[in-house]
Amino acid sequence: MTLPTFFIIGAPKAGTTSFHHYLDQHPQVQMSAIKEPNFFVVPRNAHYAKRRVANLDMYEQLFDPIVPVRGEASTSYADYPRRQGVPERIKELVPGAKFIYLVRDPIARTVSHYQHLVASEGERRPLRKVLGDLSDRHSPCICPSMYASQLDRYLLHFPQERIMVVDQAELLADRRSTLRQVFDFLEVDDRDVDMMQVEDEFLKSSERRAYPPGFARFIGFTVAPRLQWLSPRARRSLRRSVDWMLPRLDISTLDDELRARLEQLYMTEVERLRALTGKTFESWSL
Repeated sequence: MTLPTFFIIGAPKAGTTSFHHYLDQHPQVQMSAIKEPNFFVVPRNAHYAKRRVANLDMYEQLFDPIVPVRGEASTSYADYPRRQGVPERIKELVPGAKFIYLVRDPIARTVSHYQHLVASEGERRPLRKVLGDLSDRHSPCICPSMYASQLDRYLLHFPQERIMVVDQAELLADRRSTLRQVFDFLEVDDRDVDMMQVEDEFLKSSERRAYPPGFARFIGFTVAPRLQWLSPRARRSLRRSVDWMLPRLDISTLDDELRARLEQLYMTEVERLRALTGKTFESWSL
């Protein structure tokens, strides 16, 4: 079977789209023809099923058997407990898989995820209302920021040396050095890639637009399936040609009280992540 040899498992709003593009520039690396195939998740609703490559034959067609190192990026793979059983399913089909896990300041990621819901999913409630009392671990804004808990699930099935955690802040501050570490992890020669091709950053928060009601559903169900085979660069060009006509999203800010509650929620997770990875994440707010 022609399957991926590694996975970018998340986190959403941590730069996985740009990262998918960067790795695809390497001649010894082939990323799946579409990002977010979500093959190893079990969808809970029809909307999610519509965007998932569910057939194994179709999934294999996303990868080139000639290229030795093949990958895909699906942020739903690190979304426990909302999405369960993913590491087990990967272990069954790709027991020798490697994993790259992009993370960012969990509070900033939470706010960015909320902004995505407002821009693209029709969310109109204020952030405080969406987060509630922070007790819902199935919340799409909270769940993916529980990084240590996500890693726990993979460490039950894969050795730690096959999992690389990458801080988005490091990628933004020194992209070339960080990518060289990633290429070393994937066991490909970093001299084989033109680093000038990894300077673009995709889907910046500053570029996010406020889409009208129903627009995101139209894009997801009608437009995206027809464009999913295009490169990220081509899709971004098309997206920008439409976005310039729409108003920019009004970026929400956290008040001190809500920020303090989020710090308390995430502190233990961040401490465990530091212990698991040996990384300091010194640019984070907690």
